[in-house]
Amino acid sequence: MTVWLLIIILNFVWPKQVFSQEENRMLATIPRFSFSSFVNGDYLNGVNEYINDHFAFRNIYLKLNSWWEISVMGKTENNDVYIGKDGYLFEKFPFGEEEQKTVTNNTKVIYDFAEDMKEIDIPTYFILVPNSIYINKDKLPDNVDVANQKSIIDIVYEYSKNTVNLDVTDILNETNKSKQLYFKTDHHMNSDGAYIVYSEFCKAAGVSAVPITDLDRITVSSDFLGTFDSKAQIINQEPDEIFVYQNETNTSIKEAVYDRETTNSIFNEEYLEGKDKYSYFLNGNNSKAVIKTNVDNNKKLLVIKDSYAHIMSQFLCENYSEVHFLDPRYTNFDYSEYVKENEITDVLFLYNVSNFTTDTNLNKIIK
Repeated sequence: MTVWLLIIILNFVWPKQVFSQEENRMLATIPRFSFSSFVNGDYLNGVNEYINDHFAFRNIYLKLNSWWEISVMGKTENNDVYIGKDGYLFEKFPFGEEEQKTVTNNTKVIYDFAEDMKEIDIPTYFILVPNSIYINKDKLPDNVDVANQKSIIDIVYEYSKNTVNLDVTDILNETNKSKQLYFKTDHHMNSDGAYIVYSEFCKAAGVSAVPITDLDRITVSSDFLGTFDSKAQIINQEPDEIFVYQNETNTSIKEAVYDRETTNSIFNEEYLEGKDKYSYFLNGNNSKAVIKTNVDNNKKLLVIKDSYAHIMSQFLCENYSEVHFLDPRYTNFDYSEYVKENEITDVLFLYNVSNFTTDTNLNKIIK
């Protein structure tokens, strides 16, 4: 009885957090009571979520529980994350009826938008980037089978007749044999992977990719643990290195406007001090980011994207006087009008396969 009383008191006085740096997510808040929510069970479910998110020594418990299940019980996954070989982590990639429906809808939206762009002679490029779970499938635990992302890309491109479709799967597969292209603990590509995608885009767009030998490779962090690590809660997980390729063009831009914040850089070193280190690129998730460079060619690129585009910003600003990044998750206006109002000359849709199969926000770009 005394032990339980001490536990209750400890949990009551334990400092409450709003955001979990370790898991990179918002924690549950105390639900608002109402008679109806109590009757239908929502209130008690909310209380249970709150307790689970805020009990004392929670982070230590999660780590120890993960260690027990993986090291002692022999599990090859935790919280929908596969524990792969050589330090690789992979989030599960479901591709069922709901995901197929989302892919069909998103493909139609891009088709319709590109049709509008054809009418005003603006080329539209489309890149679906395969995820690490496909490119590094040899690192998956034994007897784990996942959907073929190459087949998904092929089907999407088959019905995308109004866009210039770039399939980067083969070159990523080949290069990945000798060079790591994805973070091991996160869902994003690293700068080497991003450079390959950038180079393929430049070939299609008729611009010259800056030679990687003309760029300085700089390590900005050696202790990056990404979203997969946050979910899996592995003890002693080897961290990733974050490195960038820099030169005077991408470090001396005129202006970077992120929603309501204006800076003079596409890099934000403050994020390197916290958990969300990937937000070093392009200042994290914004509804809109506009980069004005010192490239004097009056070419303006609009990138309609998910966060895979953030790490590519270091390269894209080498070839355009302006690069506009729009994230449909956080916007709700007509992108065709945006193209006209901002005198955009080229449009690029850039998504990773996993996000493209689940993101239902693309339909907001057409009014």
